[in-house]
Amino acid sequence: MSTIIWKYIDKLSVSVNALRDYDDMKSIMNSAPEDLKETYYKMFKPNSVNLSSAPKQHNPQATEDKIVSFIDKLDILQERYVQAVEYMRWFAPAWEMLSENEKCILREYYMNANQRSGANYRLQNKLTYSQPQIERLRKKALNHLAVTLFGCHK
Repeated sequence: MSTIIWKYIDKLSVSVNALRDYDDMKSIMNSAPEDLKETYYKMFKPNSVNLSSAPKQHNPQATEDKIVSFIDKLDILQERYVQAVEYMRWFAPAWEMLSENEKCILREYYMNANQRSGANYRLQNKLTYSQPQIERLRKKALNHLAVTLFGCHK
């Protein structure tokens, strides 16, 4: 990427989006092997018995259509897995460079399902800091993450 373009990317916003994607990427990585195995199994399992009394329509390409649809699904699952692996290779080292307090604050603001709703209050109770101090720490932690992800300040 050109250094000119790099200057105009909002690295803090990208960092927030990366935080929000973490749980999804982790879930994809954890479930992909089983999802792929299950899809392969369904692709080659014998057809189940049709218990309907309705007459069947004859489609000479039914088997081919079924296989093609499963191949498409496998491609999607594999692509999602590759993206999740690439994301983790990029994000995990940066995440590990943060302090436990920074991780706690960023998790509370951006990674929890309730994202930000009540985050200040919960962090004030947990860390025993004032609301303005929590906000300063949030900004500092987010900036630190952006620096570790992108190697430069905004």
